[in-house]
Parts: sequence; structure tokens; C-alpha cells
Amino acid sequence: MPMAGMKRFVTYIYAYEEGKKGSNIGFAKIEIRGEDCRVEVHLRGAYVAQAVCEVYLFRVREGRMEGVRIGEIRLVNGKGDGVVVVKAAHLAGTSLGIGDMEGIVLLGGDGQNFLSRWKEGAPFTVDREHFSEWRPEEKAADHTEGGAPQPENMAVSAQKEQPARENGASAQSRRTEPTAGEPLRKREEAGVDMENVQMTELPVRNIFPAYDWQIVWEKLRENRPVFMPFADRTAACVQIELKDIRELPRRYWYLGNNSFLLHGFFNYQYLVIGKTGDARWFLGVPGIYQSQERVMAAIFGFPEFMPAAAGETPSGEEPVNRFGCWYRYMEE
Repeated sequence: MPMAGMKRFVTYIYAYEEGKKGSNIGFAKIEIRGEDCRVEVHLRGAYVAQAVCEVYLFRVREGRMEGVRIGEIRLVNGKGDGVVVVKAAHLAGTSLGIGDMEGIVLLGGDGQNFLSRWKEGAPFTVDREHFSEWRPEEKAADHTEGGAPQPENMAVSAQKEQPARENGASAQSRRTEPTAGEPLRKREEAGVDMENVQMTELPVRNIFPAYDWQIVWEKLRENRPVFMPFADRTAACVQIELKDIRELPRRYWYLGNNSFLLHGFFNYQYLVIGKTGDARWFLGVPGIYQSQERVMAAIFGFPEFMPAAAGETPSGEEPVNRFGCWYRYMEE
């Protein structure tokens, strides 16, 4: 399945305990560029002090997760960051492509489950008993000496056998496609500055359906006054409440569980949705521009800040201590 151009999206990761969805503990950023698929994972506030998690992209088959392993990530004090590059059309050497996948799941050795699903579909149980690693059809048909089918490979141990190292071009490919024991590289090793994480591009249009935002906008403004409260006088907005997120396309309903959005809403009792002068749609969370707040906003997917109209900020300077809203662009 060849991929043309470059496409990106962000998906939020939640902790699951005894099959029940818990709090948001981070996000993954998927970037498809040409034939390559780059996967970044950033976790904060996981409920484990230390753990090594196997990282899988998965699809759902008959109510079960079927995972393609792409590496592992180490958590220390509930935090972990990593990045890996695999082939978009042949993930980790399998016959499956990124378009076949429905989400990402991290399985810890002590039973921790962290998951995000970016495709809508039938519900399924999030636990080890409902997970198996993808295997080629011919391997899935193997039998033991007694003729009984081999049990499905459940939670994968970190003590997998390492494939033999190849030479030449094969060795070069190992640097972009992880083997069974290869960890995701730390974000620092990938040369990415955590202070400047940017998460503005969201959907992969060839995976998710498109929506007519003009229709969504007209529906939102039917019973709400349009106002322009920001320094950017081309940005037209309406105020919404938390429950009004259900008026957005279904794919954005998960934002109602976003920790940063919830924090802003409970502080100010409203959210903002609108469009800029060049017709780019955005969702905003009210707040005050401060350095620590900027980092948290970016981590939870609201990397841009639009200051309120009152007062002027000199060109090139940050609007420190200014009121406004942290926002993210939606699908156009």
C-alpha cells in the first residue's frame, strides 16, 4: 500500500486497568512520509514507577486485538518518550500496512495496558487475554506434535530471541525497522527538543473520513453569538460548553477526556471553537500564557496560543502572562 506525500495525526493514549478506560497519560504522533511511517510516543503520569512496555500497532479481529510489534519503551517515574520508523506498507516486515491498523497499545511486563484507538469500530476488551501478536497465515496454521493447535502468542516477553545481524544493505534497514529486542530510541537521541513539541497536524485523510466544517460551523453558530475576542481580528469564534463537543464530528468526541481541555474548562467554564481568516478551523481552551503552561498545552495537543485583543504584544515577543486561548487546528 504505497503512501504519497506526508500525512500526520495525533492520538491520545489512556491507561486501562481491569479492562476499564482510565485517565489520559500521553499521546502518540504518527507521521507518514512517502514509504516510511514514523511513530513517536510520549507518556506522562503513568501509574508505574518503572516498566518496560512492548509497543504494538494493532487491528481488531473478531473482538480481539491483533498486534504488530514495533519496539519497546522504558518508563521511569511514570514517564517515557520514544520514536521509531517503520515501513508504512509493510510494518515491521509484515504484510500489513498503517492503513490496516486501528490504534496503538503498550503492554507492560507487570500487566500494565496503555492504549489508543484512532478508528471507530465495535467495542472490544482491553486485556492480555484478548490480545495476540500478528503471525503470517502459514505460521498460524502450525500444530504441535500431538495435533492440537498451538496457543496464541499472548503478552510478548521482552526476552525474545534476537535475529542474527545482517550485513550491508540489510544492516542499514535494521536502523529504520526495529527487531524484536530493539527499543524505541529516546526522544533526545532523535534530536527533538521536548520544550518545542508541535502537534498541529491531526488527521490522515486517506485513513479517516473527511467532514464539511462549514456545515459544522453553521450548526454551532445557530444559537450562539459570533464574536472576535482575540488580537487576530480575523478569528471568528463561538463559545461552547464541554457537552457541546458532541456536536463536533464523532472522531473528535475523545477530546472530552483530554486532561488539559478539562482543566481549562473547569477554570473558565467555556471553550472556544472558530475559524481564522484563512478558514482554518480550531478548538481553543482559555488560559494564560506561561512557560510551564505552554509545555503542558503542547503535550496535550494544544500547541498554539492566541492572545486576547486587550493590549499589544511587540512583534517577535511571547505574550507572557497574557490571557487568551491555547488552540489546535482541526481537519480542514
